[in-house]
Amino acid sequence: MTCCKEIPIPTLKISPSEISRLNFFYNNAKRKVFQNRYNLSNWFSLSFIDNEVESTIIQNFPNIYDWFTMVKKSDLLGVKECYLSVLEAKTSIPWHKDLHEDVFSKAFLTSISTDKSFIEFRNDKKYTYKPGHSYVIRSAIEHRILNLSDANRFTLCTTPLENPYV
Repeated sequence: MTCCKEIPIPTLKISPSEISRLNFFYNNAKRKVFQNRYNLSNWFSLSFIDNEVESTIIQNFPNIYDWFTMVKKSDLLGVKECYLSVLEAKTSIPWHKDLHEDVFSKAFLTSISTDKSFIEFRNDKKYTYKPGHSYVIRSAIEHRILNLSDANRFTLCTTPLENPYV
């Protein structure tokens, strides 16, 4: 069974300096503006778009902002929600399920910095993400995420208004 597939939306082209800026922002604002995810001490998120309203924070990351502009004009017909997900270096997210129905989730994940990390599904395989590419997953299948890198793992989780790829 395939639990993860790439979808053909615009590739996020992000510069090393913007990844450094994400790290700097995370390290200095983690306790103030980032939300803890599922009570894990190593997984945090920052909302960029909530209920179709963009946060002003996104303007500090021009590569991501420009990518959103392209995505909103694509077949997805807009973005309802989007958050930056941060999994700290040398940590993992334990086995879990996000949805109850076994379908590809309407939300998609976009790799920013995922070197030496992977998502693994129970009774399937490990999937790695190509930088800047986007993926949908079967999140009702039990899965975990491992970041074996010395660097934080950054992805965007985006829920479009429509997703013709699921």
